[in-house]
Amino acid sequence: YEPVITRGHEAIVHHIEVFQCSEDYDTFPHYSGPCDSKMKPQRLNYCRHVLAAWAMGAKAFYYPDEVGLAFGGPRSSRFLRLEVHYHNPLELKGLRDSSGIRLHYTPSLRRYDAGIMELGLVYTPVMAIPPHQREFTLSGYCTEKCTDMALPSEGIHIFASQLHTHLTGRSVTTVMVRDGKEIAIVNQDKHFSPHFQEIRMLKKHVHVLPGDLLVTRCSYNTEDRTRVTVGGFSITDEMCVNYIHYYPRTELELCKSHVDPGYLKKYFNLVNRFSGDEVCTCPQSAVTQQFNEVPWNSFTSQVLDSLYSYSPISMHCNKSSAVRFPGDWERQPLPVIKQALSPPSPGCPAQEDPVSAGPAIVRIKNMGN
Repeated sequence: YEPVITRGHEAIVHHIEVFQCSEDYDTFPHYSGPCDSKMKPQRLNYCRHVLAAWAMGAKAFYYPDEVGLAFGGPRSSRFLRLEVHYHNPLELKGLRDSSGIRLHYTPSLRRYDAGIMELGLVYTPVMAIPPHQREFTLSGYCTEKCTDMALPSEGIHIFASQLHTHLTGRSVTTVMVRDGKEIAIVNQDKHFSPHFQEIRMLKKHVHVLPGDLLVTRCSYNTEDRTRVTVGGFSITDEMCVNYIHYYPRTELELCKSHVDPGYLKKYFNLVNRFSGDEVCTCPQSAVTQQFNEVPWNSFTSQVLDSLYSYSPISMHCNKSSAVRFPGDWERQPLPVIKQALSPPSPGCPAQEDPVSAGPAIVRIKNMGN
């Protein structure tokens, strides 16, 4: 598949996703409007199976010869949901956009059906980044419990990956952990740019087995922001996502986490206790409003960082129907990583300094006019 961007809109179309709707419903209502609108029909929440994902900077995506993304047939919905996300900082008016994604298909079935899975953090304001931070890291988990339940016994093979954040993202890494030890980097970009989000074909496919843990870490820089940045869909909010392309396809569509809301409430209570009457982080207020009331300083920022590093999590181990796999996914213990990967060796081997033979004499002849 490949992006089709309306001419002149290359700078404002930020990313695009195509979702297939659940086959459990015969019809879906027509809707054209904001993704987070209260007027959006609830049934569209059951259109979560990703067929294609593109972001600014990515080119056309080609599947390996033995892999293809299957759609159509008796157990496949005829309804699709197209999401186009924009970044229009100049607030240009009167634009009419018709950008989308062009899918190329073949009637010849390939050996493996591919799937696309979302890893990282759930889009929720409970995950926040304080202002004035040179580096603040958030981690999203695809836990051992989820992969053990949702993956086939032979596992899956990841062959491509697309990392994604919004404007303050600076570094994104996904690692695979087995038996408490990091054993492979799925994808990593230490100099991430939200304006160049390519889909990378992995040089070596990553084999993920049931019971493995996948951790996606995103680092952000908010030195130029005076207000807190929360997780969400707006371009000024933040995300931490890795769209992995893999085979064979499974029912697992989304494997993401966020901090347990009860422990976040304890954080707000602590801020209230230390701030006296200066701030009211009231339980009845929305999470974003409570974060905006926090007096941000080194103490409140470091405590929030510690909260995210040690508190239980809520897991979203979801099928493409947006329904979680059966089980208890709330207040799950934070995964423990006993051994991290060793830093990679430098790309260029060290070379011995050549023996100096003294200065070289260069004679330049005058060749005339």
